[in-house]
Amino acid sequence: MDRLLPYLRVKSGRHVLLWTGLITLIAVGAPVLSLAVPMAMMPRLPSSAFWGTLAIAAAIPLLIAPPISLFALSMLRLLTMTIERVDDYVRYDPLTGVLSRAYLLGQIRERLAVGGVFLMADADRFKSINHTYGHDIGDEALKAVASALRTALGPDALIGRLGGEEFGVFLVGADEARGASAAAAVCAAMREAGAVVADHELRLTISVGCATHRFGRSLEETMKLADQALYEAKHGGRDRYCVAGAPDATPTIVVRTAGRKFRDQPPT
Repeated sequence: MDRLLPYLRVKSGRHVLLWTGLITLIAVGAPVLSLAVPMAMMPRLPSSAFWGTLAIAAAIPLLIAPPISLFALSMLRLLTMTIERVDDYVRYDPLTGVLSRAYLLGQIRERLAVGGVFLMADADRFKSINHTYGHDIGDEALKAVASALRTALGPDALIGRLGGEEFGVFLVGADEARGASAAAAVCAAMREAGAVVADHELRLTISVGCATHRFGRSLEETMKLADQALYEAKHGGRDRYCVAGAPDATPTIVVRTAGRKFRDQPPT
């Protein structure tokens, strides 16, 4: 039944008319056929009685079915449109068009068994953009960040806004090498997309923390490692990515960035 529901949704006025016509056809055809077959087997039945009976059988549902169907289907169309709008609001961030935080994390949890890489991306010096140019330009900058993420990562990546200027990405089934390559592509795409935003020369860049999800580890633990790597990218000068690699049961993290390696204790 769940598979049929998408086909039963009434999404337009054309659907309303088509379903009204189909319902009317069934409502008229059912009584007419149910009477026509037995009456046709009566040899002495006058033709006037035969056709008169069928006319009455057709007239009653023909008068009742169209207005009732039209009203009910119009209400169903409004309900479908409302559900879709609520669904879009729950699934997508209204400003940037990427997934909302709750929906992103839910989609990631459904795919954790496959493994993958989590990227945490944060726009560099975003607060100064809001302060200098205003929140309307800040909103355009956030849209530019989302666009750069989509351009660099493609349609298969799960991309969402975690809050403010921070975005989360999950690359399903990816390994550390692919995650690092994706993070580098994000930084490059952001340099290009953020050079000029809404006719303002912002030179907006992004910093990215990357962490590979290990089996037996929770999503929150993987996100924390990515957040620590993001901190190192910010601390190291911004406009770069860091890859956190922490073997299980090891309290330290190893962060790699632009060929440079260093070890640091995670923040407490």
